Amino acid sequence: MRFIQSRKIIKVSLINLLLLVVTLSLIEGLSSILLLFYQISKVQPISEIRHTKYDELLGWVNIPNADIPNMYGQGIYFRTNSQSFRNNEDFTINIPPNKVRVICSGDSFTMGWGVSNDQTWCQLLTLTNQRLQSINMGQGGYGVDQAYLWYKRDGTKFDHNIQIFAFITDDFVRMQRARSLGYGKPLLSLENGELVNDNFPVPRGSFLVPKITEGSKYFQELRFLGLWQTLFPRKMETDNKYVVQTPAIAIKFFEELAKINQEKNSKLVVVYLPISSDYYLNESNFWRQYLQAELEKRNIIYIDLITEFRKRMPNEQVQTAFLGGNGHYSVSGNEFIANVLYEKLLSLPEVAVILQGDRE
Repeated sequence: MRFIQSRKIIKVSLINLLLLVVTLSLIEGLSSILLLFYQISKVQPISEIRHTKYDELLGWVNIPNADIPNMYGQGIYFRTNSQSFRNNEDFTINIPPNKVRVICSGDSFTMGWGVSNDQTWCQLLTLTNQRLQSINMGQGGYGVDQAYLWYKRDGTKFDHNIQIFAFITDDFVRMQRARSLGYGKPLLSLENGELVNDNFPVPRGSFLVPKITEGSKYFQELRFLGLWQTLFPRKMETDNKYVVQTPAIAIKFFEELAKINQEKNSKLVVVYLPISSDYYLNESNFWRQYLQAELEKRNIIYIDLITEFRKRMPNEQVQTAFLGGNGHYSVSGNEFIANVLYEKLLSLPEVAVILQGDRE
């Protein structure tokens, strides 16, 4: 009889213990969920949200005629023309008489994050040579793939003499993902030597509620998601065909761009831009050496500004060339890039003849 009573007591105790654990888990889970929504409510969407819209091919692109007077601080403005470029004026299809038109393609370092329209290196090029007219096709968060697709779709509508296709190392990493900061983007691969977009049209969902999209990182802190990922781990990135194909895809982009520019009687200039860490570290070495070798084989003009950055930027001025926080070029940083890049362009006979007006 006592044995039966003891079993009942143990059974009741275990049930109560289980209920206590479940209750505490629910309380912890509810607290985590409430904390999650609180964190999401405090998320500040990336600045590009203010001047971009969803694009089924590119993921996002500038809104035409955006005008934000204090975009990056008091008096630091951002403006786009009716053609969605970061310029203060519209462009004719044809190149104006006595002008040399340059299209600058790239990411936020080309767009000029943190400075006004007339302080971007692309626009500052026009101060080095009054004959220059520059179209700024830089866009925040773009990978090499998006910059390539935007130029191919919209940039080729305009006659131009030179295309400067600029990038930083991270732009190649962005090529390997179908999302950037939670937002959908194109994802290209190579099939039988041809480029294929495996994420077209780009899903629109992540653009509808920016706070939730950019707050998605907090979902990873939920314990049940951590348990799920432990039980069902993702494949290693080395198994990802987009990672494996990235170098070949990048070269395919540059081959296509060279062909397009040749057809438009224009010169393609591929430019490797420095970030602050490139002054001290060698994380960019693989891409720098790979591009140097592969583009030389194809007679594509390649300018490595990391080399010039290390040679010509005094150590004590490195920090002032970049903005605090996210490390984009300051006004002086953009001036440095524009001046050094123009000097490098002039040192190339096939480009100098265009810039100096002796082109046939």
